[in-house]
Parts: sequence; C-alpha cells; structure tokens
Amino acid sequence: MNAPDKNFPAPQGPFTVHYPELGTGPVSTEPNRSQAFFELEKEKVFKKSWLNLGRDEDIPNPGDYMVKDVEILNASFIIVRGQDNTVRAFHNACPHRGNKVASGTGNTKGFACGFHGWTFDNQGALVFVPDEEQFFNFDKKDFCLKSVNCDVWEGFIFINIDPNPTETLDEWVGELKGDLAGYPFETMACLGRYKARVKANWKIVVDAFQEGYHVAHVHKRSIPDAFTGEDNPHCHISSVKLFDRNRRGSIYANPNHQPGPTEALAWKYGATLTQGATAEHTTLPRGVNPEKRPEWGFDFNVVWPNFRFDPGQGWYFADNFWPISVDESIYEIALYMPPPKNAGQQISQEFTRVLLRDAVREDLSTLEACQQAIMSGAMDTFVLSDMEVAVRHQYKVLNDIVNAD
Repeated sequence: MNAPDKNFPAPQGPFTVHYPELGTGPVSTEPNRSQAFFELEKEKVFKKSWLNLGRDEDIPNPGDYMVKDVEILNASFIIVRGQDNTVRAFHNACPHRGNKVASGTGNTKGFACGFHGWTFDNQGALVFVPDEEQFFNFDKKDFCLKSVNCDVWEGFIFINIDPNPTETLDEWVGELKGDLAGYPFETMACLGRYKARVKANWKIVVDAFQEGYHVAHVHKRSIPDAFTGEDNPHCHISSVKLFDRNRRGSIYANPNHQPGPTEALAWKYGATLTQGATAEHTTLPRGVNPEKRPEWGFDFNVVWPNFRFDPGQGWYFADNFWPISVDESIYEIALYMPPPKNAGQQISQEFTRVLLRDAVREDLSTLEACQQAIMSGAMDTFVLSDMEVAVRHQYKVLNDIVNAD
C-alpha cells in the first residue's frame, strides 16, 4: 500500500478515496472478540514483528540493563548495553533449568541465576558454573543466554523473536524514515511515564489514538478548543499517509485557542502540548508538519503493530499497546522534552506532563465500555468515517496478515 504522490486537500479530506483497497463498508469487530483470532495474532503478528521495548537513553552506559516482560509472547527479555557499547537482547532464562537471571533495571558486569549460581557476562556468555566438573561433555560456550534479534532506529530499541526475520528493522520502519528524518529525538529526555491495564482489546486502544473525531467530546474538559476551532469543529486530520503496514497523520491545532491562566504561564516559559506550530520558544524541527500548516498540532506515527510516537514542537510522546488477552491490554506512554534550562521551563514542562496524563485518562475512559458492547454481541461491525481512515487501515493490514497462508 503506497501513499499517493498528490497532496490531499485539508482539513476536510477526503482520504479514503485515495486508498480504494480499503473499501468504505462496515468493518468487522471479530478481531476484537474472537479467541481464535487472538491466537492467530500471537503467532502471525507478534511473533513475527519488530517490537519496541524502550529507548537508547534507558540504558546509556556499558553494563546498563532493563528487563521487559511481554505477556503476549509469554516471555521475559533482558535489554543490555555490553562492555563493547553494543545493545543486545536476551531471553531472561538460564539455559540450565530456565530460572530468570535478572529483574528490574541496573548496571552490572554480569547476571547470576539465583537457582544454581550460573553466571553470565553482560554480553550473554556463560562465565561460571558451580561444580562444573559434574556435568557431562560440558562446554560453557554452548550455554550462553539465548539471544534475540535486536536493533535500534532513531534511538528506539526493537526486538524480533523470529529467528529469521523477513525484514531488517530499517526495512520494517520503511517509509516513516523519510518523514522523520532530522527530528531531534536525541536532544530530549523522558519527563514522565504512565501505564494502565485496560479491559479492552489492544486494537480498540490503538483506534482511539489515530483519529481526531473524538476530541471535541472526550477532551472537552482537559483541552477544550485547543484541537478544535470554528474552522475545524470536529478536529479533522489535515494529512494522512498509509503504507504497507505503517501509517502517519497530522492533527489539527486551533491557532485561535486562548489559554487559561495556568496554561498561559506555561506558554510564557516553554513549548507545551497545546501550542502546536505557534510555539514561540522552539524552532519547528525537521520531520514534522509535512504541509507546514500554521494550524498544525502534532503528528502521529504508527509502526506496525503496536508502537506509536507523536512528535510535536518541543516535545514528543511514545506509546505501546500490549495485548494481554482478547479483551484486555496494557497501555504505556512516555513523554519526552529537552532538559529544562531554568525553573520557568521546568514549570512549563510540568504543565504538559500533567495535561497529557489527564488527556490520556479521558481517552482510556471510553474503551472498556466499547469492548463490553463488542463482547456482548451488541455490534458485529464498526461504521467508520473518512476521518477514521487510519483505523480502517489498521484492520485491513491485520486481516491481510492473519488470513495469509
């Protein structure tokens, strides 16, 4: 699936007409309620995909590591920067009897299994076995931690548990690379993280974060009129590009939005979530706002299957959508901004951190009710508008992969 060369009219669209393979009819809700479909997703999607597990700066120094449990894979992984400065991933399982050898985060020169004391260096090699002479025809080189395909793109760390991935990470990210070239990810630090367990299928959660149709209703308390205005009362997205798997789009921001007292103070000292292209304290970086519109708020970028990052002016956030079961998932989001240079910027950033938290809580508030309706049999299909073309694309990509031989 390739994006058309022509520029779309905006903010009205239409978009779907440029992707006739998507159709315009109702979309089945079966992928969000079928246990059989969920098992196919596990095998054909998550066991075959590059999955984001963090960022470079999470483990900046040799010996730094973090442990990530991924329930959809029934697995635990160690992401570690070796003494040679290379980022690697391993199954968090001792090859002796399977016990975990690490937990949490930290810095270490090696990992020791708490069951029988087998010890590994931070590059995965087995270096010590108590009572080693009792084993038969034993060679420590044959019992390293089991490695997992691992690579880094723009500071984002990905793994792929497929022993022979059909694509490199660079190929997997694909067309998004050109759109994001030059965005200063490396200049920003994590300001805050949030995590929620949601009683909704992971795709229901993704759906809520790739369209603006809900903004005027769901976010009327946290961000009233920041992303809607007289010229765009329904937060029509201003551009969309759909690729073979991935997708990106731009979200409108109201250039006539008048900040409240606290918000105005935050605006005075730094870029915030609600300023968009009008922010005075930063220069619009490369890789965002492709149409260079003054009414631009931020972009959303979805790397198939479950990773999204939204770059704005002076900030970006990244989120992951992790399946737990057919009707439950984990949602994680992290906000990144440049390290504050003074107290004013710190106050401004704290405003954005809290505002993002409140907006996300509003987003999640509707999803469990949606899942309940789907599981009850009350609805067999979704009816999607042109402004929900990214949602339609998600289900087309999913069904093509799951139903392929």
